[in-house]
Amino acid sequence: MIGTRNIIALIGGAALIAAGFYTLARGSITLAPVLLVAGYCVAVPLAIMMRGPERGPGGEDRANSSAG
Repeated sequence: MIGTRNIIALIGGAALIAAGFYTLARGSITLAPVLLVAGYCVAVPLAIMMRGPERGPGGEDRANSSAG
């Protein structure tokens, strides 16, 4: 299930990538690669791999469940 944190991280990664391409078009040879690597290699994979709270069989959070 996609959570709010995943979406925020994905939007942040897209913003880093867009900023990287913008600075690349402006001629930056130092900031642009840093932004692009941060977007493609850190933020987007982090957004994909982040996990939300575990869900129990009834759909409730397992951390808050009294079933254990």
